[in-house]
Amino acid sequence: MPHARIDLHKVHEPRLAEYSKAILDGMVRGFDMPEDDLFQTFRLHEPGELFYSSTFPNQQRDDIIFVELVAQIGYTDEQKQAAMSAIADGLAALGVKRDNVLCVTLEVNGAAWYAAESRNP
Repeated sequence: MPHARIDLHKVHEPRLAEYSKAILDGMVRGFDMPEDDLFQTFRLHEPGELFYSSTFPNQQRDDIIFVELVAQIGYTDEQKQAAMSAIADGLAALGVKRDNVLCVTLEVNGAAWYAAESRNP
């Protein structure tokens, strides 16, 4: 059950639903997870609240979208790279410059997750 936290400038607010779908699609493809495993948090920022290098490493950024994936330990490096690449592909298809996307996967272990189980009366 990976969770995505996305930080971006407020100017992107009208496109959040599109970005959400592109990010979920990338996670589904890369992590081979169910399509209804949707848990995302978007945090919108005013100009001057996000700091980033416009050139590191060999990029040409004029904006930034931080995508942080929190996932259970166990995904391979290939799966993590596939998910992050697929997310960048999906956002690029929406017109977001690839250099403006920065993805990272954070891994958590074991009982670091809680989601209530369905209880039937």
